[in-house]
Amino acid sequence: MIGVFVGALPGAGGSIACILSYDQAKKGSKHPEKFGTGVTDGIIASEAANNGTGGGGLTPTMALGVPGDAVSAIMMGALILHGIQPGPLLIIEFPELVYGVFVAFFVAHFFMLVVQLYGIRLFVRLTRVPLYVLIPSILVLCAVGSFSIHNRFFDIWVLFIFGLLVYLMFKFKFPLAPAILGVILGPLGETNLRRALMTDSDLTIFVTRPISLLFLVLAVVIGWAAWKSAARAGATCPRCNRKSAWRGTCWTRAS
Repeated sequence: MIGVFVGALPGAGGSIACILSYDQAKKGSKHPEKFGTGVTDGIIASEAANNGTGGGGLTPTMALGVPGDAVSAIMMGALILHGIQPGPLLIIEFPELVYGVFVAFFVAHFFMLVVQLYGIRLFVRLTRVPLYVLIPSILVLCAVGSFSIHNRFFDIWVLFIFGLLVYLMFKFKFPLAPAILGVILGPLGETNLRRALMTDSDLTIFVTRPISLLFLVLAVVIGWAAWKSAARAGATCPRCNRKSAWRGTCWTRAS
């Protein structure tokens, strides 16, 4: 469900859905300390959300003409090349195309089921690739991908610097999910900020409009709750005199 709803958000994509689903699975697990070690629950949660974004991404693409992710953008470009404009009138002007896409997605699930059942043994062998082969290959692909976006060596230096930064965050036990979300949501935030300022250069519009004000208040409330939770994590329980994630009651009884 997280994958479907996140996929329906324009520009969100599977990366955000994977992180949110993984986080919810970790919070709801009886053994959250095992997450990050390859536990099955985390893998299933993130991959299920990633697959769920495929169908959800079609919603804004078909109904509004706004691509939900990169795959939907390619699909939308192919439709435009054939003279078909996605949007509110698409299902009226080309109903056979829209329902054809729905049927294709439905049939594709059964094909993927057959492929996964018979190919799972081959896919599992990929996890046995030695790290000294896997890591250099990933680094090369990351460098090539960074360079290919703008054809600038500066982007490779950015990749290298932020790679060191994330390594230091990992060593000092800082959470990596917020950094990943920042990388994904940063360009979206900058683009929409420019659009908002193009309509009105007055910065007070973010606190005078009810929708933007609501999201700002939610951000403050969530940030305050996260800060209080982190502050309590190092508190000492007055009953058992142990440092733990104390939430106003004895940690032993709460667990």
